[in-house]
Amino acid sequence: MPARGVVLVSLRKALEHLPGDRATEHLVREVVHLLRIRAGQSLSVAEVARILERPDSSVAVVLLELADAFVLCRDGLCYSYDSDPVVELDIDRFMARAETHSAFVQTNVAKFRDRYGYR
Repeated sequence: MPARGVVLVSLRKALEHLPGDRATEHLVREVVHLLRIRAGQSLSVAEVARILERPDSSVAVVLLELADAFVLCRDGLCYSYDSDPVVELDIDRFMARAETHSAFVQTNVAKFRDRYGYR
């Protein structure tokens, strides 16, 4: 439990408030990757959704949760990412875990197809 007055800055905090499905995790990965590439640049929900070719509503939920967890900066209706060592470590861990999980799922699907003759 954090001390009174301490603000939790973490990607994990944001993920706890988002659905735990693969689609949401994939969207979070895309959003974080995009905003890391464009660090310091403010982007609106519509711009992020257009670049990622995703619905505005889904992107808005992810951006809002990331801003509420202080992973992203929010200025009105625009969001930006300012590099922070603690947040960078959190993001790197999340990305590595997500990549490992994705590779595991793909391997299992390939094994299933080989075993049961699906191609």
